[in-house]
Amino acid sequence: MQLREHLPFDVREVMATLPRIGEVRHAIRQFTLNPRVNARARSVKTLAQSLGFSVEEVELPEGMNGRLTQDTWDEAGYRIEVNRFLSVEAKRFAVLHEMGHFYRHLRGDYDPFAEPMHFDPTGQTFYLDKSQEREANEWAEAVLFGGGQLAAAVGLHGTNLPVLAKYFGVTQRVVEIALSKLK
Repeated sequence: MQLREHLPFDVREVMATLPRIGEVRHAIRQFTLNPRVNARARSVKTLAQSLGFSVEEVELPEGMNGRLTQDTWDEAGYRIEVNRFLSVEAKRFAVLHEMGHFYRHLRGDYDPFAEPMHFDPTGQTFYLDKSQEREANEWAEAVLFGGGQLAAAVGLHGTNLPVLAKYFGVTQRVVEIALSKLK
């Protein structure tokens, strides 16, 4: 069976969201095209830091994996906070997801603080726009699995979820969702 990558948000689209700064584009390209280094999944935290974000593990409400927080001291102007109670694999995807929000949604005149929000029973705010959550997930998937990386890994390891999850350093659920998008 021949697999063809068919992600709704591909690497070309990721590149279109990036600023025209060679270092940023190069870092994302290197991460996508070389998902592993020294037999381990490439560090998402190192990628984020190279792009000007600090990454901090904090206590977040249940159900919130991560968030972008304005931070004038960070080169990017934002830091990424991830829920310290998540697995390492879930934290990796959360960091990429938050980077997706930054590059997809915080460009130009967009003001995330003007978006409609609601408060959950714990008093935490959440954005109502589910399409932005989907787009941030798709951005993260494209960076992780784009450029044929998922199809190549399936060619090497089959569709064995635990093996593919370890290969990419993410949860089995993330791989399962990405595999469902391969045709």
